[in-house]
Amino acid sequence: MADPRTTLFLGLGLLILGLLLPAEASPQGRILGGEDAVQGEHPWSVSVRHNKAHVGSGAIISQNFILTAAHLVSNVGTTPVDPSTLGVRVGSINQYAGGSIVNVKSVLIQPSYGNFLHDLALLELDQPLVFSDRIAAVTLPTAAVEETEDQDGDLPNGTPVYVAGWGELSDGSASYKLQKANYNTLSRALCEWEAGYGYASTVCLSRAEKEGICRGDAGAPVVDDQQVLRAVTSFNFGPCGSKYPDVATRVSYYLAWIEANTQE
Repeated sequence: MADPRTTLFLGLGLLILGLLLPAEASPQGRILGGEDAVQGEHPWSVSVRHNKAHVGSGAIISQNFILTAAHLVSNVGTTPVDPSTLGVRVGSINQYAGGSIVNVKSVLIQPSYGNFLHDLALLELDQPLVFSDRIAAVTLPTAAVEETEDQDGDLPNGTPVYVAGWGELSDGSASYKLQKANYNTLSRALCEWEAGYGYASTVCLSRAEKEGICRGDAGAPVVDDQQVLRAVTSFNFGPCGSKYPDVATRVSYYLAWIEANTQE
């Protein structure tokens, strides 16, 4: 595997370059190959809000906790923003209306978080959620299967997974309605080959060019055919829909940390 410092600088360089360059032309309307989600189809998906504005997504994992991307709620490194500035909209596919806004009581960022690695955070809500057909917890995975040289443990290459979020649409506008899209996992070896980013703690998501996650999609749940939470979206290289795979944080890698900090 390549030196992590080299691949990290390469990845961050591509990310910054993507922010500076104009977006590539792409079809109008949908979120880079996605489609509208139906109410109740992803009842674990929430809009994470900072100072009342949508900044990303999160996954309900219990009545009191949301799992999301650390960089959305980080002030500096593992020091979070003031929890009083955060809230989550639950029970709605419209990020601007419906459902309810629940305030955040506390924020815990994964202790090893830095430069988009270990990009996870737990949000403790100030009141427990009431589950319904529109609000529900996603299933957490069991302990990760041991990896071998030719197989990526619990997520072999080509595993179908599904993501739903409120990121930018392909025309650059903000999505008010939850968008969903299908992906396939990419093995660590192939992700290392294509993007220099093959880590045991991450999951790379394969898709066609001009598809994929975009600004506002970070923290979105990545679920499999059994609706098990496999990962949480983290970032994309370069402009949205570039030739590089998108990157998510592997949930099974952090099960012990999640369980130790969500005892209810």
